[in-house]
Amino acid sequence: MSLENGQRAKLEELFEALCEGRITQEQARNLEQAVLADVEAKQFYLHYIELHGNLLWDAATTSDAEITTAPILPNDRRRALPEPTVAMPSSAEAKTSPPFRQRRSIASVVSLAAGMLITVGLIGWLAVAAFSPEETGQPIAGVSPEQIRARQVGNGKTPRSKKPLAPLVVERRDGPSKKPVDPVPVVRNDGTDPKQPSTKQPGTKQPDATPRVASSAAEIVRYINERIEDGYVSAEVSASEMADDSEWVRRVYLDIVGHIPRADEVEEFLTDTHPQKRSRLVDHLLDDPDYARSWTTIWTNLLIGRSSAENVNRKALKQFLRRGFARNRPWSETVHELVSAEGTQDENGATNFLLAHLNNEAVPATAITSRLLLGIQVQCTQCHNHPFNDWKQNQFWEFNGFFQQTKAVRRKQQPSELITRKVGGPTYYETRQELVLAVTPKFNGVDVDAGPKTNRRRALANLMTSGEKPPVAASMVNRMWEHFLGRAFTQPVDDMGPHNPPTHPLLLDRLTTEFVRSGYDMKQLIRWVCNSRAYQLTSRFNQTNGNDDPEAGHPPLFSRVYVKPMTVEQLYDSLQVATRGRPEYQTDWETSDTRREEWMQGFVVTYNTDENDERMMLDGTMPQALLMMNGALTREAIRGERSTLLADVFAEQGGETDKIRQLCLATLSRYPSPEEVAAIRELLKQYGGGRRSDMRAGLQDYYWALLNSNEFVHVH
Repeated sequence: MSLENGQRAKLEELFEALCEGRITQEQARNLEQAVLADVEAKQFYLHYIELHGNLLWDAATTSDAEITTAPILPNDRRRALPEPTVAMPSSAEAKTSPPFRQRRSIASVVSLAAGMLITVGLIGWLAVAAFSPEETGQPIAGVSPEQIRARQVGNGKTPRSKKPLAPLVVERRDGPSKKPVDPVPVVRNDGTDPKQPSTKQPGTKQPDATPRVASSAAEIVRYINERIEDGYVSAEVSASEMADDSEWVRRVYLDIVGHIPRADEVEEFLTDTHPQKRSRLVDHLLDDPDYARSWTTIWTNLLIGRSSAENVNRKALKQFLRRGFARNRPWSETVHELVSAEGTQDENGATNFLLAHLNNEAVPATAITSRLLLGIQVQCTQCHNHPFNDWKQNQFWEFNGFFQQTKAVRRKQQPSELITRKVGGPTYYETRQELVLAVTPKFNGVDVDAGPKTNRRRALANLMTSGEKPPVAASMVNRMWEHFLGRAFTQPVDDMGPHNPPTHPLLLDRLTTEFVRSGYDMKQLIRWVCNSRAYQLTSRFNQTNGNDDPEAGHPPLFSRVYVKPMTVEQLYDSLQVATRGRPEYQTDWETSDTRREEWMQGFVVTYNTDENDERMMLDGTMPQALLMMNGALTREAIRGERSTLLADVFAEQGGETDKIRQLCLATLSRYPSPEEVAAIRELLKQYGGGRRSDMRAGLQDYYWALLNSNEFVHVH
């Protein structure tokens, strides 16, 4: 259905009743069916769930002078409460304590905004749950790595140990993985393996038998191809044709190193006759310094946003990430460090991730850690059970409990510091029925000792990166697939779970397993994706796959590569390449970063929330159009002054056609078609009949048009 005004108003009325606890079972059933049956209604719900969480956080934001995140109740309050995991009605005395008053103020905000919030649940959602010890997390003295493996690799029915166990200890490696790098598969330009032809018969499915030993890269690429082809067969579509070399080389440069190729690099690739030149170029780009720079930018923006909060050292975080990507540090180690980091923000750049989110009892840190690193959206479960996924309110606070020893120490004119306090005890939270509950740290079914001797964040980092297929690995695979193919296996990319099944579950499962077995090797994961046949396809439709259009609400089949806009950083760096012939950051990264951040503000809309919500929009607004058409970068480029690409084109010998071809190659990474050349030559005749000075003016206008074209600002 399409949400017309009347339908939207009816939904809002039901949501208001739900938030106020007066919805009937029949109304809840109808509401659930309406949301689950319609994509637009679900997106409507998700939008307001985000607003719901932000209102709660903003209402309880604490002072930046000194942030103490552990919600430790006064001693008299603790004595009044029973043992953890037991639900207690809030008493008059309890309602006067500071933590409770804060939560009551939050509840007031939610009540006032209930008419605007959309919170959909299952039929029994509002009932007071009978919390069992399993649901509320009775503490165990500790947990061992053996328990982690038994719970995550086994059938999930491993009984709890009754003996006190030693706290978790992690051994971290500071260098790159010692595991030998699996050679990249030899891939033809059509995406197939010339040495090992597929045994798959058209129209049949192969058994999904995941091997117990690490697979070769060629086997993994072949598996990707077969699983994607299964989708074509089921949907009765044919894949688009293979992308030509010009389309593909521009795409792979933008995806791996974050900018378009130089004109000479394009020409070199186009004239290369080696049958495996695409695989070889992927290897070359993964060793390029711009690989580390590009992925550092991507993850800095994800972790702290483009507009960093106060007392966050963006430069130090970038240095931490850049070292990891340059050395191909296992992703599991990077995640472990981000979650468990301690020290000052200047000396340990990893601390800046949590320093940016440690307010309001670490609720933002809980939500963004889950969303970015685990691929699970839990922000709404801080105050109620999640209506779609398996997370319950108690699980949110069990996860939040891992951050309750964490404190951000912020002093004037000194670096902020992230410390772990030796405090213990449960985490208290309030339900919508005004019950105060207590839980202890628990993740993925594993309880962690809540005593003061346990370093909870270190224990969490171990749990997040342990097992055969941890959520950290699946989340990264899903995110990388979206980066290169234009769509993830789930939409959105960071909302994974039974409520949102992936389009290709067998493929996601296999890639997750292989990613873990590779030692969380980011470059190997990129090789597998970039050497797959799906990544070799053109972005254009054919006669059979017109419905393979996620923008229209259809699930992605990956029968073509989906067009995506450049990020603002890609646009800036590509303008540098297209106008100067070489990116200036190869000699001065920091200066370029400063200029780039200043330039990109016209393209980024930042929402002032704890989740770093922002949107990079190339939507043709007047300020953006003026920046692209008449900004300093464009003006310098089209002047044709010394050291610019246009000046080199003017100075070269050759006629109009050669110059037209060079400018098109430098901007769009392709040669112009004969029709385009003829049209531009006809246009140049209007600039004074072909005189050299007038031809320069015509070429300047042509060059300006290329830089402002829709083709330039998109990744095809």
